[in-house]
Amino acid sequence: MNTRIASLAILAGLAGAPAVALADTAPVAAEVQRTAAPAPASQSESTSYAQREAQDKQAADFQGGNVVIVMSGAALVALVLILLIL
Repeated sequence: MNTRIASLAILAGLAGAPAVALADTAPVAAEVQRTAAPAPASQSESTSYAQREAQDKQAADFQGGNVVIVMSGAALVALVLILLIL
């Protein structure tokens, strides 16, 4: 049973090896573009935002989501393999 787990772990670890081996290692020249800063909001826009915020009392209590789940393809494959083993 341990050899099966070890072989699956090695397989999962080497799954991305062909893509890494074929990766282009030549340096890439970066191009920098300078842009002007955006114009500040006009007084009428600021006033309309303030009026809308005053009308909606729940906007002051809003708290964005604190949990973000990001899963790569390799992590997903590893998770599926682990779940299949168990």
